Formats: sequence, structure tokens, C-alpha cells
Amino acid sequence: MKRFLLITMMAVFCKTVFSQESGENVLRLSLREAQEHALQNNRTMWNANLSVSEAQRRTWEVISAGLPQINASVDYSNMLGFEMNLLGMGIPMVPTSNFQATVTQLLFSASYWVGIRMSRIGEQMTETARLQAELDIRHQIQSAYQMILIVEKNRRLLEQNLGHIQTLAQSTENMVRVGVAEQTDADRLNIQVSTMLLAIQNVDRNIEMAYNLLRFHLGVDSRAEIVLTETLEQLFAVKDTDRALNMTLDLNTNHNMQLIEGQVELANKQISLQRAASLPTVAIFYNYTYRITEPAFSMTPDHVIGFQASIPIFASGQRHARTQQARIGLEIAQNNRDLVANQLLMQENQLRFNLRTAVETFELQRTTVELSQRVFENVSRRYEQGMASVLDVTIANTELLQAQTNYINAMMQVFSAQSELERLLGITN
Repeated sequence: MKRFLLITMMAVFCKTVFSQESGENVLRLSLREAQEHALQNNRTMWNANLSVSEAQRRTWEVISAGLPQINASVDYSNMLGFEMNLLGMGIPMVPTSNFQATVTQLLFSASYWVGIRMSRIGEQMTETARLQAELDIRHQIQSAYQMILIVEKNRRLLEQNLGHIQTLAQSTENMVRVGVAEQTDADRLNIQVSTMLLAIQNVDRNIEMAYNLLRFHLGVDSRAEIVLTETLEQLFAVKDTDRALNMTLDLNTNHNMQLIEGQVELANKQISLQRAASLPTVAIFYNYTYRITEPAFSMTPDHVIGFQASIPIFASGQRHARTQQARIGLEIAQNNRDLVANQLLMQENQLRFNLRTAVETFELQRTTVELSQRVFENVSRRYEQGMASVLDVTIANTELLQAQTNYINAMMQVFSAQSELERLLGITN
């Protein structure tokens, strides 16, 4: 039996190792798949869903307060041999025990119905907050996904330049050995090689940080291996900046605006709640008593039915003051709504301006990097032919690196500006 268990454990271990090496635990994700994965596993989204469930149960708590309520109690009393003197006669007080059940039903309460409406508004606001959290997570995943692809493209560009510089450095070393070039020229190119190797190392660290950010948003383990199945060129090819630029902000569908509208509704219902406090509350009740142990005598009936009415009469202006406070709260909420609406419209204009500027800058930088690449290649050929100095090569390489950096930054700005505008407009893809 021990040998069998040992063989089984070894087989399971080998199968696990093989599965990991075969890539079964690797997450291969497109942008859309990454977004859907995050919506299922991101803890922020979990909390948003839990908040919706909590709000739904809070609404039922308010509703159930107006439905029939049943309570029961059991009591036992022992007078310890006490006798009651009644007209000269001693009546012993025997132990008593009763079971009592009470049923109550609310008949009328204006505060109850206002409370239900306020709870419904709160539930709607929680659902709106959940939708906003979903939108935020989608754009967070999109930004992290794009960041990885952009940084990886930057690394490829650096590797390409490094290959050119290494070739020139090796060629210069050969020329130094035959006495055609000076050692200073070779040293300068070797410095360029070392600088670019360091830059690539820094980019590798940035790539790992970008993957860690994506893992965090996805809600996966920090050691999980992720493979992105879409390329930067594929994502950039489907970028439709005109769609976002031509779309108009609808304040009625904006989540932030919907939340502030909910606050206005709650403030308005608060006035109704204070007014309702001046109205009576009426409830009906039924009480049943079963005597487990009969007393010597009892004046309490077994069945009792009745109703209760609570009627506010005079509170020395307290309810009026509360109503006035609620009115002021409504006015504040309305002012906040107008303020948020103006801020959203200003933000829309600014984000449109940012996106247009980013697109124009990207087109300029794309042309600049193509020209810088041609200049570097031309200077490199002239250097190999002895018609340019190593200083010319260094300058051309520096200009190319700067152009490529500006190009990468411009691409990031396009992605960022479009994401911010789409997030404001509520575009999810």
C-alpha cells in the first residue's frame, strides 16, 4: 500500500510539473478577454457587486417593517407561597406560566412609504456605482495592456539600434587593429553600446512593473505568467479616434451625473420624510395568551384585538426646523448638481482638445522617427566609407533615440487621451 501511494504521488507530481511546463497555467489573453477576466476576478468589482446585494437586502429590510410582525414570549412566575388578603380571606398565589403571541400590522405610515422610496433610490445609486466601477476596470485593463505593448515595442527599437551600434563598434575595432581608425572612435562607440544596454535593462524593469500592474487589475497571483495575444499594431489599427471626437456627452447617461441626481432625489425625499413625521401612524394588533399554569384567578382575556394610533400634535417648532433643514439640503444638492454638470462639460472640451493634440503630435513624431532612422542609416554608411566621423554617428544615434522616445510617448498620449475621453463618454470598447 505504501509503495502504491508513493507511486501515485510521484505520478501526480510529474503530471503537475508537465502541465506547468506545457503552458496550461499560462494566461493567454486578448484585450477583451483580459477585461472580462478582470470583471470576474477583480476585488474592486467583487465589492461593487456585494454593495448592490447589500442595498437590495436593505430595501427589503425597509419593506418588511410594514408587513405582518409576529412575536412570541413565554414567562414563569413564582410568588414563593405568598397569599393575597381579600376581604379577610387568604388567597394563595400559585406559580403561573403563560405563552403569549402578538401579531401586528401597520395600516398607515407616510414615513414608511417615503422610506421605501428612499431605499429604492439608494439601491439605484449603488447599481450606478457598480456600472462606474465596471467602466473604470475596463479602462484600467486597457491602459495596462497597452502600456505593456508600448514598452515592449520600445525595447525592440532599442535592440534594433543596439545591433547597428554594435556592428559599427566591431567594425571600428577592426579598423583600429589595422591602423585605419583611432582607439578614441572605438571607445566612443563602446560607450554608446554600454549606454543602450543599460537603457534596455531599465526597459526590462518597466516591462515587469507593467505586467505586475496588469496582474493586479486582473486579480491573479503576482507570479502568474501572462501572454498578450494582441500586438500594438493590431490595437492601434482599430483605434477610432473620430468616434470619440464626434460623440456628444449625454449628461443623463453619465454615471457621475446619475449619482449626483440620486443625491438630489434623496434630498427631496428627505423633505417628504420630515413632512410625513407630522402625520399619524396607525397599526392593528392581535394578542393571544395561553396559560400553561392556571393562576388562582385571572382578569386577562385569552384573545385581544385592537389598534394603535400615534398622532403628533405639538413639538415647539422642531418638525418645522427639520423641514427647513431638509429644504436647505435640497438646495445644496441642486447647486452641486449644476456644478458637476458644468465641470463635466468643461472636462469634455479639455479631453477633446487633448486627444486632437495627441493625434497631431503622434503623426508628427512618426514622420520624425522615420526621417531620423534614414539619417542614422545614411551617416552609418558614410562612416563605414570614411566620409563621416564617429561624432557624426553618435549625434545621429542620439537624435534617433530621442525621436523614438518621443514617438513612444506620443503613442502613449494618444492611448491615454482617447481612454480618458471614452471613459467620460461611457464608451466601453
